Amino acid sequence: MKKLLFVFLFSFAIAVSAQKQEPAVWQERWLTTWATAQQTPVRSYMPYNNEMTFRSVRQIVKVSAGGNMVRLELSNELSSEPVEIRSVYIANAKEGWEIEPKSARYLNFHGRERVVIEPGKAVISDAEHFDLRPLQLLAITINYKKAPKEPTVHMGSRTTSYILKGYSNPEMSFANSFRYEKWFNIASVDVVNCSEPGIAIIGNSITDGKGSTTDKQNRWPDEMSKYLNSPSSPLLHSFKEVPHCAVLNLGIGNNRVLSVGYGKPAVERFGRDVLAQRGVRAVIVFEGINDLGTSREPLTTARRLIEAYKGMAEKAHQRGLRAYIATITPCKGSGYFSLGREAARQAVNAWIRNNKDYDGVIDFDELMRDPADKLQLRREWQSDWLHPNPQGYVAMGRFAAEFIVKQIGEHRF
Repeated sequence: MKKLLFVFLFSFAIAVSAQKQEPAVWQERWLTTWATAQQTPVRSYMPYNNEMTFRSVRQIVKVSAGGNMVRLELSNELSSEPVEIRSVYIANAKEGWEIEPKSARYLNFHGRERVVIEPGKAVISDAEHFDLRPLQLLAITINYKKAPKEPTVHMGSRTTSYILKGYSNPEMSFANSFRYEKWFNIASVDVVNCSEPGIAIIGNSITDGKGSTTDKQNRWPDEMSKYLNSPSSPLLHSFKEVPHCAVLNLGIGNNRVLSVGYGKPAVERFGRDVLAQRGVRAVIVFEGINDLGTSREPLTTARRLIEAYKGMAEKAHQRGLRAYIATITPCKGSGYFSLGREAARQAVNAWIRNNKDYDGVIDFDELMRDPADKLQLRREWQSDWLHPNPQGYVAMGRFAAEFIVKQIGEHRF
């Protein structure tokens, strides 16, 4: 009897030890394939009452890298009330609100479908087997039991979300749902993928995709991801092998590096939004035009921007990450432009092109400026003389992808 008891206890100890060790093993292999930056609502841009209590909300995202094991991060970090969720299911997305019901999988949180997210917190679901293809559209449907009137959101989704009264299941129709171009509570999607690197981009509305096409996923990071992850990528004609990379868009419209616009300043959110993503090996910093465009003392702002850029590079390097920075694009013709602000932009770009703090420079200014007037965007690539149009974003995405391919080819990544 004692021998049997010893064998049982020994076996149990091994099992418990294995269970304790497993998360550490998985942790090393998780790669964030999609992410968005969290912010509080700005009422003038969110006229809907945001009533999510007893609602089902279907949200669509386009991933970058693929994998066969996934998990979802939900955020309530910027709300003052808890979020109570009855269930969450993911599925392959089709057109609009439609999904492939047979592909649907309910996610668990510590073994349960129900989860409460306390104010200021985020939760990550348990791992779930799911065949997630590179560049595919994924539908995330949340059945809310109770939600705050001031939710944690991403306002510039440029992607339609579908809101239905009551709870839903994968077989139900969302044809009569309310449509709203915002993301609610979804923060990131991870896959198990130990071979592909992640690139996290911090930026403002140009990165967030203002001027892109709703539901077409054609922001410049999307186009960059397409060039890096599609088998039919045009880069195949120029390079022997196109590396696959997760590309994460952490842009927020009207975000600033130093001061408060929309969302927390980049210097404050850099750790949470960029460095905390799983599997990231490189970061791209592309911010500053909102700081300069609203500044009353632009040369002072320029000096402060440079110091902030140095700090972000240092933090990335401390994590063992490669750090890249992009030049600030022109804005002549927009309300931001003045000769003083232009002088400050030129000073910042001169530092960016010659700095020793970053591992490389993506010269978006040189790419996007009009050869006939270098103070403004190319006419054929602009939407409002501040933001590119879809064709401009295609050019930026390919340009950034070619830069990354070169970095990898030269073993700098």
